[in-house]
Amino acid sequence: MASVQRDHWCYVVLQCLLLNLLLCRNGAFADKNKYYHISTLCTKERNLQMYKKIDGTVLTSEGEDNLQCVLTFQTDTILQRFMLRFERLALDCNDHLYIFDGAHAFGNYKADLSCRSTRADVGTIFTQSNFVTLKYVTDKWTQPGNGFKLVITTFKDSPVGCRDFLCMNSFCITQDLTCDGVNHCGDNSDETSHASCIDDTSGSEIFGMAVGAFAAFITLLIGVGIVLGGVGVCLCRRARFQREEPPNASTHTLVGGHQPYPTVPRYTASPDRHEEKPPPYPGGGFSPGTGITYNVHDKNLYYPTK
Repeated sequence: MASVQRDHWCYVVLQCLLLNLLLCRNGAFADKNKYYHISTLCTKERNLQMYKKIDGTVLTSEGEDNLQCVLTFQTDTILQRFMLRFERLALDCNDHLYIFDGAHAFGNYKADLSCRSTRADVGTIFTQSNFVTLKYVTDKWTQPGNGFKLVITTFKDSPVGCRDFLCMNSFCITQDLTCDGVNHCGDNSDETSHASCIDDTSGSEIFGMAVGAFAAFITLLIGVGIVLGGVGVCLCRRARFQREEPPNASTHTLVGGHQPYPTVPRYTASPDRHEEKPPPYPGGGFSPGTGITYNVHDKNLYYPTK
């Protein structure tokens, strides 16, 4: 019974250690921002509208020809909106990128971008709903290098009740979008010391690794060491308990899930003891045909036998 309880608690401890290691790994190497290339989301053979729920994404396009694609992105809640900002914009004159403030590519578009559109002219685009739809149309002769790089971020424009990261421009974005190398706030405050980011570009390295990567590597090593140590302790305890058990013990399993019980007899006697005969009772011996003699208060009484 005690061994079963010890094994149970060993397994519980190991599960907790593995869970902590997994959480540490996810925290250190998690993909905070989603990256999509438009060629992977759209195909030339099909014209399907796709819906994706995101917190932040970087959408890139480069040299796709003869493409007609419709993408729709959605926020987690209706209290959020979308902010769209181009980091690169170079479209061919026969290519168009339509931006719709809604869940469908119908009605009036919010922007129609083509070869005359520049980053300075477009600026930052904000939606009024929690949907944004992109319709990208290219011709058969798109020049290599033409395309765009678009950063899409979900945000709340009210600093009141912000439980995530509050940008310096009062936009509220999710904490997972900070310190990932992408300007999600629009003012880059999510990539500065305001977000407690480590400046990896300052040249500070340890053994050729950036400070953040080195810290994540050390955390992973510590977690692996803890797990291996816990496994070793459980194995040692189990081996010690097995050495303490009787060698000839056999067990039977009871019905109903009860613990097995040993069948070794609790009280044993050597074979010599089984062959021994008890000594005669004092005063109880007699010879046949003579009678039995009893001593009572120092007086001898004699009764003849029949």
